[in-house]
Amino acid sequence: MKTSYQVFEFTYNGFCGNLNEEVIMDYTAEFIEWTVDPGVAKFKCSDGRERYIPTFAIRDFDRNKHPEQQKTGVLFGIPSIS
Repeated sequence: MKTSYQVFEFTYNGFCGNLNEEVIMDYTAEFIEWTVDPGVAKFKCSDGRERYIPTFAIRDFDRNKHPEQQKTGVLFGIPSIS
């Protein structure tokens, strides 16, 4: 069974990000797979889009429910926003 997560409003520039925990986005997200960017995964969202979302922006994200992310040494990823 897949888990749908709520997503906080965020910005992410590929290196660091900002989080607004006062705003929950109007879509939910299901984990698809990890990216090579540490702490960032690809999610299928309830609005039909796929997004790269840093896990700090996922409400109650449980790493134990997903495969371990491979360590790559990549320091910069794909910028994204909620």
